[in-house]
Amino acid sequence: MTFETLGNPNNPAALLIHGSFSSCHDCEPFGKYLADEYYVIMPTLDGHGHDGTNLLTAEEEAKKLTGYLKENGIKSLALLQGSSMGAEVALAVRKQCETDGIPVTCSFFDGGPFFHFNPFFRRVMYKKFSSLGKLFDTDDPDEVYQNMMNNPFVKFVAKGKISQYEGLIKSMARERRIFSKKTLKNMVQICYKCDPPAFSVDAQKSFFFFFSDEEPARDSRPRLMKLYPHATFEDIHGYAHCSYQSSEPEAYVQKLKKAISDRM
Repeated sequence: MTFETLGNPNNPAALLIHGSFSSCHDCEPFGKYLADEYYVIMPTLDGHGHDGTNLLTAEEEAKKLTGYLKENGIKSLALLQGSSMGAEVALAVRKQCETDGIPVTCSFFDGGPFFHFNPFFRRVMYKKFSSLGKLFDTDDPDEVYQNMMNNPFVKFVAKGKISQYEGLIKSMARERRIFSKKTLKNMVQICYKCDPPAFSVDAQKSFFFFFSDEEPARDSRPRLMKLYPHATFEDIHGYAHCSYQSSEPEAYVQKLKKAISDRM
């Protein structure tokens, strides 16, 4: 796991966690608009960079992330934000923050696929994720971009709005990356074998679950509403899975800032 930061370390901290196949660079388009008021911390999760690691469980990733906060003297978070698979990691981070005594003002979960599917479904998804992972094993970013834009699974997730992913996919394709079998397997486990932990009423009131009303991950919303009835749930229309943050970064950050201020 590696880290990039933006902004003044003396400002309140915001931790942004990317989704599967992404990296810290894919948080920069909106993270830079947070950096005027917040110290923005952007990790590249295990197995997603060039540090020779494999992606672990959401809980083990969470321990590494809160360990980084403690090692760097960060005693609280104004914002904990996660996208797609990163939203599930963020939920584990929120629980670890309770254990480690790190207060979190606002937890913002964008497009998290909080599912628990059967082993057969997970085997199918492993094959799909393995095919996606192979697309990044080239030094030609244009090839990655074209293959991702034409990939059937990416098109399914985009729900007819693939053009909204142009900037994000160009960012994801900027450098060659190799995803190990262990990392791919654990991506699937995090996304599709999720058992959300229990939280107090007060903790739930700091939660903000954000979905596109057309994205597949939204099907996990009824489950989340039963588990966290005191959380805030909001849908947005006209955008693909997690595409609002990359296609409208300034508007997205205003939503994040409002979510923080509403919970202060």
